[in-house]
Amino acid sequence: MATLQTKDFSKPASSGDYAGESRDKIFLLKIKDKKPFTLGPTKNGKQIIGIAYDVKKRLFTYKEKTSKVTKEVKFSQIFKDKDFGGGSGSGGGAEDTKYTESLQCYYCSYVFNIKKGKVTNVSPSDLKKGEKFVDADVTLKNCLDNGPPNWIETDVYIKTANTLYEKHGRKMRGNVYFHRGSKFMDGVYKAKAECHKIDKRNGSPQAPGSFSNDKWNPGDIWASTFQPNQTPLMEHVGSWGELNTAVYNYANAGKLLGISLKKVSATQQKAKWTEFNTPTMMQKRPEYKFVHYTYGKTGEFFNSQDIYVKTSEGDVQFRTFGGDTSWQGEIKGGAAAGGKIGGGNVNFYCKQVFGKTIYGGFDSEKDYLNWIKTQEKTGKFQEHLYDLYVKHNKKSSPSKPLIPKNLFIETLNGSDYNFKNSKAICLEFLDVIMSGSQAKRNEFTTKMFRYAQSDTDQSSYFVKLY
Repeated sequence: MATLQTKDFSKPASSGDYAGESRDKIFLLKIKDKKPFTLGPTKNGKQIIGIAYDVKKRLFTYKEKTSKVTKEVKFSQIFKDKDFGGGSGSGGGAEDTKYTESLQCYYCSYVFNIKKGKVTNVSPSDLKKGEKFVDADVTLKNCLDNGPPNWIETDVYIKTANTLYEKHGRKMRGNVYFHRGSKFMDGVYKAKAECHKIDKRNGSPQAPGSFSNDKWNPGDIWASTFQPNQTPLMEHVGSWGELNTAVYNYANAGKLLGISLKKVSATQQKAKWTEFNTPTMMQKRPEYKFVHYTYGKTGEFFNSQDIYVKTSEGDVQFRTFGGDTSWQGEIKGGAAAGGKIGGGNVNFYCKQVFGKTIYGGFDSEKDYLNWIKTQEKTGKFQEHLYDLYVKHNKKSSPSKPLIPKNLFIETLNGSDYNFKNSKAICLEFLDVIMSGSQAKRNEFTTKMFRYAQSDTDQSSYFVKLY
């Protein structure tokens, strides 16, 4: 469900044209601004005009665009669109993704199995013909009823299917099955999970402990000429090299292909196609360089709970993103903008490159945070954090004058745990990476970016259509 919920009224909207306003206030503002509301759980619901809103009872009065009759409903029947800080926007979201990815499977099946060539138009009855070669978690009817209409109107599915057929169609012989959320697709990632278990048991693992499925292969849908009940990759789980060689060889032979999807714009004549993680590409990947770091964006230590690391590819912000735990990095610029790397994975690569943990000698964030709470009572935590602050302040760019110890500790004691925990791990992290050479920092930076781009040494071949 994507309608407004009671919990939405406990805090202001975090995005949209009315960001910072309460949901009650947004009802009134949308009515005043004569902006439409959407009735129902998806953005494709009926567009209605607001007449009045009772803040105390949270009852909404509206009329349809073509009618003068007014009706009254509870707030919970109104779609949480982008004005309310939700919705899927023009590019689709979680609500749309299940429909768009599944419907792409139906279009591809028609092009590959029925038409066996590029198309200019496809009807629902055409899609029905290829339905038996699709194993998706959303039916064709549900996709057509609930998916975003503009994807069909602007030929997103046709452009994507045509490019896929143009680039890969001649390799795939016989029936081609398209999967989204199927048991076959589960089997693909089960093989990855089994390989990961073996890797961990080796004593010197190559992949991070939380190496997610999409970092190994971000295929939103998979095309295969194997029967849907087969699990071909389970025969190749002995090592990452063996598994990923099998993924590439099967793709090259036209038997199995992971496909990452992105909406094709209305102005594009055709979808673009890019390959990732081919053997040649893996040998010629770019290296990334560490440049400098900053206490927050400005160098003022207590102004924010984060640090920024500047690299040759873009800035990376490190902080807790989920309350006072879940410290991680988020890339703010360059080709991997928006990519994230969890604290556990940052720790993995720091141990791999520098031989040290970012959790102050502990091997987990939880243990380190427990140490902070215990040692804060003795004053040892404050002393330790000040020592780290002094040690690395001069190289923070821009560097600010050193805060006197008594003022530093007084300000720290007045901060909440979110700040303390986040900044403490930031400083421990700096202490690790600044203990090594520039070459080591570059090596770490490269590993970090490759992880964010699903381009690690353990990532497998896939194609992207966009």
